[in-house]
Amino acid sequence: MAFQQFGIDISKFQKGISFDRIVAEGVQFVILRGAYHLTKDSEFESFYEQAKKKKLPVGVYLYTIATTPQGAREEAEFLINSVLKGKQFELPIYIDIEDERYYSRPKSSNTAVVKAFCEALEAADYFTGVYASTYFFATYLDDSQLKSYTHWVAQWSKQLTYPDAGTVGMWQFGGNTNLLRSNTVAGMVVDQNYMFRDFPSVIKSYGLNGFRPAAPAIKPVAPLSDAGTLKKGDADAGVYLLKQNILLLRNAGVITQGVDDNNIFGDGTETAVKQIQRAAKIKEDGIVGAQTIRAIHTLLNPFIP
Repeated sequence: MAFQQFGIDISKFQKGISFDRIVAEGVQFVILRGAYHLTKDSEFESFYEQAKKKKLPVGVYLYTIATTPQGAREEAEFLINSVLKGKQFELPIYIDIEDERYYSRPKSSNTAVVKAFCEALEAADYFTGVYASTYFFATYLDDSQLKSYTHWVAQWSKQLTYPDAGTVGMWQFGGNTNLLRSNTVAGMVVDQNYMFRDFPSVIKSYGLNGFRPAAPAIKPVAPLSDAGTLKKGDADAGVYLLKQNILLLRNAGVITQGVDDNNIFGDGTETAVKQIQRAAKIKEDGIVGAQTIRAIHTLLNPFIP
């Protein structure tokens, strides 16, 4: 991954953890439990204040026990009004779906809960995502309906094997069991994560999660007809739009290549297009046609409000 940072997620069970020590031990971001269902985490305010003093990017999760879309919307409204309101979050706001009550329910029902929560957060201008284990995504959710939401995937192992790496922004690689690092940070057992996308840049640029937009949001590449293509040597408005979206994908950590420092589709842009095609598992020919345009939209989707 081109972008990778180390962080932890904590709740009231880590009460008293030293933020001085977690920073000294290399923590670069924190994800805080905002609520369990309709109950605010008792340490949320304290943790938020300490994280902000240390200039650590902050994300939030709600542990859901909702079993209907209406219940999920109620959880989302509670989180917005009682936890998020008046604050700024550099990282996504997640629904944490892992409770045993979902094991006996249909995938369609569980998926509807996640979508209702995420839609409510998006309507309130929050960048939202879903947390679950690789097994839960595969067994208890219809994950094909959730690709538009960034994924925080739990898999306590040496490698992440979730099949669609393009949707994974966070990997929780360890907790009590940790095969990559010590399972303690600042003397406490904590869940530990790698972040693979530069969420703070995306969230701030679009003015989400309590931030004002730094600049007008860049729209995705305008759709092209099946016959329309962009290729090396071209120079028109389509090339300009293409380059803007390549830069968004680079800033998000999806690709590493930038673009040519001019308005022409040159070598740098061609290399970037091939990286996009590789990420989307399509033919790497450096030519932007309908299939590559769709791939760009899919890769950008988690970052477009």
